[in-house]
Amino acid sequence: MAFTQYRTKLFSLLSALISAAACATVLLYSGEAADAVRRGIEICGISVIPSLFPMMFLSQYIVKSGAAELAGKILDKPVRFLFGLPGICGIALLTAFVGGYPAGAKAAESFVESGMLTRREGERLANMAFCAGPGFAIGMIGANLYKNKTVGLLILTAQALSCIIIGITHHIISGGTSLPDKNTRNNTQIAHTPDAFVRSAADAASTMLNMCSFIILFQVIISMLDTVGVNSTAGKAGEALGMGEWGNYLLPCLSEVTAGSILSVKGGLPFTAFIAGFGGFSVHFQNFALCRAIKPRKSVYIMTRFFQGMLCGILVYAALQLPLFSSVDLPTAGSVIDGSPAQFSQVSVEFGCIMLVMCLMSVICLPPNRFKEKITP
Repeated sequence: MAFTQYRTKLFSLLSALISAAACATVLLYSGEAADAVRRGIEICGISVIPSLFPMMFLSQYIVKSGAAELAGKILDKPVRFLFGLPGICGIALLTAFVGGYPAGAKAAESFVESGMLTRREGERLANMAFCAGPGFAIGMIGANLYKNKTVGLLILTAQALSCIIIGITHHIISGGTSLPDKNTRNNTQIAHTPDAFVRSAADAASTMLNMCSFIILFQVIISMLDTVGVNSTAGKAGEALGMGEWGNYLLPCLSEVTAGSILSVKGGLPFTAFIAGFGGFSVHFQNFALCRAIKPRKSVYIMTRFFQGMLCGILVYAALQLPLFSSVDLPTAGSVIDGSPAQFSQVSVEFGCIMLVMCLMSVICLPPNRFKEKITP
């Protein structure tokens, strides 16, 4: 008990010191912080919101309209055989492939809140259903960064395979047995109401606002770390450890996946695949915020993300050795980082502001709790 109290006090003290240092840094470098916020809004406005919002809405509508339950019955046997989970988890996995990073976690959270999954099942599903989605992989990485949609398709395929491998691995680690079937869990179902469309739009807007908040926040964090010299110090440490120039941008790449993907091009396509597979701590905090009912074990989650990142990098590297992808023309690092694909127009600032305000208005006017119905077992 004494050790626990000491550890709590130590963490509280460290949190207070870090908070004070962060406040002082932002005040001293307010101009740099404001520029970082603008960059975050640009990223949200030009890539994140346009590519992910429609997919996020559709993934939520599949869950809330009851289509997931019907399809889950069809997928029950193969999903239980591969992952030891109910069939609806297959639908959540598909929504992650289509909707991008938060879609799988959001679907898992919805299933746990409705009683269709236990918390343990939801945790395994959230760990497995983690994918960049076609909007980010093909649109952002393939078409925008590498100017080659085949590259984006390759990364998307590697991520889909890594999700399946992670699901099977968790199943094997658990002893190869399925978790309790539907007769041992709460049979509460998601309400089949006419307002599923409205609820899906509200939840999608809330999720997008959550995503953009963390993207902007991590842009500020990265900028402040760079301003005070933490990134350069980490780069020198990385070079001393034999990482070469990778050490100069590894920390920013691991922090936020959108900006990290731009920087990762310097390390080559397999490194970009690793960053996309890992997802970045910004996305991880987004998922932690979404999965409040699941309460995932963060150590297991982070280890799984590193494992998935390495899997994606290895799969992409192996694919590039095949004759089928030998003709893939990869641009040089300078042409991507210093050229137009990595830059965002000033018009996108206003566009991003408008979209964020619209999302906020949707959340305020159409809160998800307003449409939740009390369902009796």
